[in-house]
Amino acid sequence: DGKVYDAYVLYARSTGGTSFYRLETFVRRILPDVLEQQCGYNLFILGRDDLPGEAVVSVTDENLKLSRRLIIVLSSETSSCCLLEDTSEQQLAMYNALIRDGIQVILIEMDEIQDYTSMPESIRYIKQKHGAIQWKGDFSEKSCSANTRFWKNVRFQMPSRKKVS
Repeated sequence: DGKVYDAYVLYARSTGGTSFYRLETFVRRILPDVLEQQCGYNLFILGRDDLPGEAVVSVTDENLKLSRRLIIVLSSETSSCCLLEDTSEQQLAMYNALIRDGIQVILIEMDEIQDYTSMPESIRYIKQKHGAIQWKGDFSEKSCSANTRFWKNVRFQMPSRKKVS
């Protein structure tokens, strides 16, 4: 199908706060460890897989077109300050998901988010249409096993892996 990545990972990047530290740890360490190392998927994470100095908009646009899924990782702090709303990366991802390509979206909540009213309308629509998978684990070895219910739910929404003999 001409796609290079199984998923493009979108999350709010910021400085400070234990919630953002947890979010960074989840996206940069746990997600690749489980989905890439244990399950064999190929993820694109901005800041890890792009080259320094590249324009964020062009990198995002190119790599969204090369991805089969869009994984959006939210935390409760994201909703209160609404960091995702104003980034060009998020706007381009939402445009691709909702209008242009219809790329399937996987919404992951790091904490239970009670109030979606402060979220962008596009995120509320995705939550209503597809639901969200909630991370209830910690960062222990047990939570990072691909055999837990959370990771099985994520893998269920990911593209199927081709068996290599």
